[in-house]
Amino acid sequence: MVQDTSTYYVWIGGSCDYGHKERAGGAAVVIEHNGCIINRDVISDLHTTEFRMMLTLMVKVMQEIPEGSDILFLTNAAYIQNFDKTPTAKSANPDVIIQCIEEKKRHNSVGVKIVQYHKSPLLIETHDRATEAMAKTRKEFHQKNK
Repeated sequence: MVQDTSTYYVWIGGSCDYGHKERAGGAAVVIEHNGCIINRDVISDLHTTEFRMMLTLMVKVMQEIPEGSDILFLTNAAYIQNFDKTPTAKSANPDVIIQCIEEKKRHNSVGVKIVQYHKSPLLIETHDRATEAMAKTRKEFHQKNK
């Protein structure tokens, strides 16, 4: 993929451990701008999903990137393509989608592009970092509750 030097390319991935009763979810980003990696970030929480964590991290990224920017989120998670669609009564995570819609207004353009996971080393990194953060959150929860 040929990158435009003015666009912020945000590789975003998530992970969730649906098999655990406290179900931890995580998301991570690697942000590229002008051909360089400028930031890495990761979040995780209990009783959630990777999709909620990914949308939450998208809000954070859009808040932190300078106003008026062009942002392209790169992911293999088709779910987040609807980050800027007005939620309905059946939408999951409507509160975070509304935040995404509001933050998008601050920028020139914000989009999502689906990329192939196995051909995207930075996407693999985001998934691995999200999985690590999720496991750490779960471990800390169990240590506190012993």
